[in-house]
Amino acid sequence: MTFQDDFPALKTCTYFNTAYVGLMSQSLFDFRTGYEKNHLLNADQYKIDAYDRLDQTHQSISSFIGSKKGQTYFVSNFSVGIRFVLDSLFDGSNVLYLKDDYHSLVDAIEERDFNHFSLLIDEQLEDKIELALSQNSFHAFVFSIVQFTHGFKFDFDFLMQLKEKYPQLLIIGDATQHIGADLFDFNSSPFDAVVCSGYKWLLAGFGNGFIALSDQFFEETKSSREDFQHKVFSGHFNILGAASLVFALDYLKANNFEKLVQKNKFLSEKLRDELIKIGCIPEFHKRKPQSTIVSILTEEAVLKQLEEQGIRSSFRGKYLRFSIHFYNTIQEIQKLTCLIKQLILV
Repeated sequence: MTFQDDFPALKTCTYFNTAYVGLMSQSLFDFRTGYEKNHLLNADQYKIDAYDRLDQTHQSISSFIGSKKGQTYFVSNFSVGIRFVLDSLFDGSNVLYLKDDYHSLVDAIEERDFNHFSLLIDEQLEDKIELALSQNSFHAFVFSIVQFTHGFKFDFDFLMQLKEKYPQLLIIGDATQHIGADLFDFNSSPFDAVVCSGYKWLLAGFGNGFIALSDQFFEETKSSREDFQHKVFSGHFNILGAASLVFALDYLKANNFEKLVQKNKFLSEKLRDELIKIGCIPEFHKRKPQSTIVSILTEEAVLKQLEEQGIRSSFRGKYLRFSIHFYNTIQEIQKLTCLIKQLILV
């Protein structure tokens, strides 16, 4: 079965909107339909089985992202997960974040009793972060690894340098726009916590996500792994969501995830190069590293014009955002760039 066959939505549109919602595969749909029959036919056994498999669920997640199984937790979505993480910080903690970051992340920070320090995202962002950290003693730096509005991606080498210079600083990342689009190994990364929803790049449908925490996270917050797990699993969890996430991770691995990532990078670099030639791309898209989100500065009316040509994308802030995933093709990239030339250069 080809990706064109396994993702029916691709037959009706050209889809550059994975950063908003990842496509559902026919394979996942069939799995979910069959999985729910257990609830229909076996009642309480459906829930019993799910709790029996929870350890295996965490093993699947930790294996995929390179985290410790005992410090990896299934959650229903990023917005719930980030609040579990932030609740572990002490009241009055000095927290550095980005003012125009993902709204759910910003809300989660600002609704808590922290000392808030925010920065605006611009082309000198990393210099501003270094300056802020040199002038204040921060407990945590919280941000999206890839910015949802335009695709700015943090350089892990830069973050590692921050970790070496400020070893007690907790680095907390929203990984929703990164994991599934690129390779990621938590244990060798600079992060003390990542939280991720599964419905975008992981293509796991709605109702699932995860948290991964470092040893240092527990040391600095003076919290225990057992208490954190108890808090996360107070009440029932999304059983279908958890099973769907495991299915989606297995799907990516079965289709050679490393090769899929290479394709993502090839296609997004191709689009980025073409848009640079047109001259409508922000300066930060010329730096390294890059994400699989490519954005242009233009009017929102262009979004409607592309939709009329069967192209799905999103307008975020002042950017028209295209997100490239492995089910896209070079022919679709060529079609898009041709249309943009017609619409932008009129």
